[in-house]
Amino acid sequence: MLVLELQVPPYPLLATVGYILWPSGIVHTERNFHVFDMIFCTKGTLFMEEDGVQYDIREGMMLVLEPGKTHRGFRPTEEETEVYWIIFQYPRLSEPILKEKSNWQEPLLKATNQDTEPPAAMIDIPKFASVDMRTLVPLLKEMLRLHGVLTPYSSFELQLLFGQLLTQLQNGMKKSSPQARSYFIGERVASYLASRLELPFNSAEMERDLHYHFDYLARCLKHYSEMSPLQYRHRLQIDRAKRLLTHSDLSLTKIREQCGFQDNNYFTRLFKRQTSYTPGEFRKQFQVFRMD
Repeated sequence: MLVLELQVPPYPLLATVGYILWPSGIVHTERNFHVFDMIFCTKGTLFMEEDGVQYDIREGMMLVLEPGKTHRGFRPTEEETEVYWIIFQYPRLSEPILKEKSNWQEPLLKATNQDTEPPAAMIDIPKFASVDMRTLVPLLKEMLRLHGVLTPYSSFELQLLFGQLLTQLQNGMKKSSPQARSYFIGERVASYLASRLELPFNSAEMERDLHYHFDYLARCLKHYSEMSPLQYRHRLQIDRAKRLLTHSDLSLTKIREQCGFQDNNYFTRLFKRQTSYTPGEFRKQFQVFRMD
């Protein structure tokens, strides 16, 4: 699928949202401007052309027109056509953002509770696709309502709703991708591992609880996160240990046990491999309070 891949921050910001019900015989005007124009067709068909490429935006479909490209209607509407649109800005236009994409991996970021910079994020928006209007139209209507009584405070709410709409679009692509089954099983494995960090790792129990062979579960998680189940578990265990070391006065033994490690030497070796510190050194360096 062709998508607009946006690296954030900075975040895309909504400029306006609109709605129109066109009778048959209407042709969209020709324009070329510096913002994105996201069009949703909920009835009929809108015929649009962008730099010579023609799109039939049928009921249940969307198209994103890109800044700097000339777009126009290439044919009149043939029936009553209902359209919502959103115009939004994205500052990082100097970077290539239009990409062919068929999978959505979720590798863990190296984040800590000591970070002072926002973590990198990503938003994918379909260029031209069928979408689930049942989830999008209620958001679009609420955005229209807020835009009709715009204040500085409702403007902020409007941006949050725009973020929800982008999330719905991104999730819709994941659900409709050829790898959707593998993706969502990988997501289940990741959630399962995260909920059992303090318990011993048991592949047979995972098979029984998730109802798939362990090898298949491991392949799905690898596709989802680029990690094996043990690698994913170890990453989460060490992240939990780091939080406890910096924000609790629990003993190293208690922390080791709460993170699911039975062997102290193994815990220390794995912790140092991932952080370059022993647990004690890490606590001394990063603990955010002092016991008198």
